[in-house]
Amino acid sequence: MRKAIDLATVPAARSADGLAVCRALFGDRFVDRGSLLAIALSNLNPQNHMGIALGNMTRMERGESWSQGQNVTPKIGRLLEELDGERLAIAGALGLEVRTIFQHFHLSFHVPISSISQMNQEMHAAGNGGTGPATADSRYVTEDVPFGLVVTARIGRLAGRPAGLHEAGVRIFSAMYGRDFAAENDLLAALALDSMSLADLQKLCRDGYPAA
Repeated sequence: MRKAIDLATVPAARSADGLAVCRALFGDRFVDRGSLLAIALSNLNPQNHMGIALGNMTRMERGESWSQGQNVTPKIGRLLEELDGERLAIAGALGLEVRTIFQHFHLSFHVPISSISQMNQEMHAAGNGGTGPATADSRYVTEDVPFGLVVTARIGRLAGRPAGLHEAGVRIFSAMYGRDFAAENDLLAALALDSMSLADLQKLCRDGYPAA
């Protein structure tokens, strides 16, 4: 069970109420991040899965059984750390506090803070490293690229902090799969995010849509 879980409410003015309800139901393990935008930028799965999938795609395609934690080798771990740096730079530009990848692995998997590769080796040694995908048709790519990497990259552009590695990941996976993953996120199209200013997005995340 995770030691800390981030939350936010829409509208943000109801955050104290949301925090109280969650604590009453599940205990004192929640952290109010104060903004839905902070929650969006707290999603580490897309960046982590990008690095893991890129480094182990042949294992996925061949349907091999492989330890995910063990195969977060030093170079894959370094890529994950650099991807995290892009996400943190976007959050910092927006004045948001989000958890780092080091805090994520520490709080979620109860390993001491070290390099990301070393933390994953600790997880593997403890039998908690997990098994990597045994197919290329994996949510690590088909969900996390359009609905994770693309979102972070779009927010980064709005914040004036382009996420070059995230954007490269979208393009590389699109080339590998012969798909336009950036165009597959129908939620962003419905939100008309491309026509929003940063102030518009911040207001929407803070207040939600006006009542009909």
